Parts: sequence; structure tokens; C-alpha cells
Amino acid sequence: MKKKFFVAIAAILILACGCFQNQSSTDDVTQKKSSVEAADFFAGMDESVERILNDGSEYAVYLAYPARTSEIYTYNSTQMRSASMIKVFILAAIMEKVEQGEISLDKEIVLLGSDKVGGAGILSGYQSGESFSLREILKLMITHSDNTATNIAIDQIGMNAINDYIQRNGYSDTVLRRKMMDIDAINAGIENYSSVKDLGDIFLKIYNFQCVNATYDAIMIDFLQEQTDDECFPAALPDKVVAHKTGALVGLFDDGGIIYDKDGDDVILVIMTENFAGESTVINSMKKFAAYAVYDFGR
Repeated sequence: MKKKFFVAIAAILILACGCFQNQSSTDDVTQKKSSVEAADFFAGMDESVERILNDGSEYAVYLAYPARTSEIYTYNSTQMRSASMIKVFILAAIMEKVEQGEISLDKEIVLLGSDKVGGAGILSGYQSGESFSLREILKLMITHSDNTATNIAIDQIGMNAINDYIQRNGYSDTVLRRKMMDIDAINAGIENYSSVKDLGDIFLKIYNFQCVNATYDAIMIDFLQEQTDDECFPAALPDKVVAHKTGALVGLFDDGGIIYDKDGDDVILVIMTENFAGESTVINSMKKFAAYAVYDFGR
């Protein structure tokens, strides 16, 4: 009887040790995270940005390591032309309306000839009169950066509602002032604007499922992961899953989003440019910085 009692006690102690060991491991991770938060995690990052992104273009950078530190790094976070990066805010604004029950992702939308515009995308190649769900329209807006789909999406809730969403959520550098491929507006100097901070912040909220809610943030992540423009961040990070959006206009190329690591050391990275030295040049520089940020910094 005594033997059975002591065996039982020993088993309990072993289990307890295992629990304490797991708790100790968790405490070690928490303590390590706290220590990097207390330190200047991004010390020397300005020098790294200027060393790697040194092709003569104007760069802005947002960088966050949510599993490692609550600190966020920004470089030259000023208001810049957003190009197609504005589509992330349009997506989030409409998803909020969906969550509130004001519109449905299953809403049927008929493509009209008057909807079709040039530039990026494939929707303008479809026959007028074909029907698409709002979900399909939003997906094309992100995965193919489709300009026709974007303008249809804007019409679903209106430009004022999108800008109201942007301002209510504290994206102070971001404004939607024109539709895609509005040549008259472009010639009049009317542009859409954002900043690496605003973009980084919305990607971080989506990553943490704190943008709309877990359901709709997950849908947005799926769209971002299916982005077809993969010549920048995904090309630099072939072993990572990248949920991102790109943007391009005369004089600029942007890329930004969430970089998922299988070990959970995920990265939020946004790089915007102006007055660039050429698209291929900045893409090569941005690829080098993305690789540095993911594979080298802090390792």
C-alpha cells in the first residue's frame, strides 16, 4: 500500500515539474520580451536603412516585430502618394460595413461598360452584364490591384464613408481623393495619400485581428496572401508567407504587409518611395532591406 502511495506521489511530482518547467519556459519568453521592450530595440536601424536603401530614391519605412517587442520603427513617415496601397483602407472600410450588416459580401453586382477603366486588373476584360459578388470584387481589388473593381467597391459605400472610416480610426495621413484612373483628377494634381505609419498600423491591426473582427480580418489576410504581384517582398523571402499589397505610379513603387514566419517571429514591413531611381532599382533595394529585416536584424 505504501509503495503504491509513493508511486502516486512521485507521478504527481513529475507532472508538477513538467508544468513548472513549461511555466518557466513561458516566463523566460515573457521576460525576454519585456527586456527587449525596455531596451532600444531598433538602435542603429536608421544607419541600416540609409546603408541598404541608398540608390538615391526617397524612402519611408515602417517595421514591427510583434512577437518580440511592442516598439515600432518608422523612418521618414511623411504623407506620400499612396498609389494602390489606398486599396487596403477601402477594403477595411467596406468590411466594417459588412460587419455592421449594412452591406453583404454576397451582394450581386452587375458589371457595366461605364465601370471599366484601364491600368491594373482583369475585370475590364469581362463582358458587360456579367455578375460578380461583392466578395469577388474586393478580392480582385487586392489580388490583382484591379482598378475597375476598386472603383466599383468605392461606389458601394461612397468616398465620404471611406474617408470617415479612415479618420475615425486615426489614419491621419491617409485620404481618398479620387477614383482609380481618373485622368481629369490626376491632371489637376488630385491624388490619394497615406504614410508608412498609417499603412503599418492597419496591417498590424489586421494581423492582430483588431481591425474589424477576427472573421473579416481573416478574409482580408486571405486576400492579401493571394496578391499576384510577387516581384518584391515575396521574391526576397521565398520561404515566408507574405500577406501584402503593392502600389505603383510614375516615380514610385511601394510594398507592405505581413510576413509570416513558421516559428512565429512575424514581421510587419512597409516601404514607400517617391522620386525613385527607377522601378527595378528600388525593387532590388527593397528586396535587400526586406531580407535584412527578416533574416538578419536582431538575430
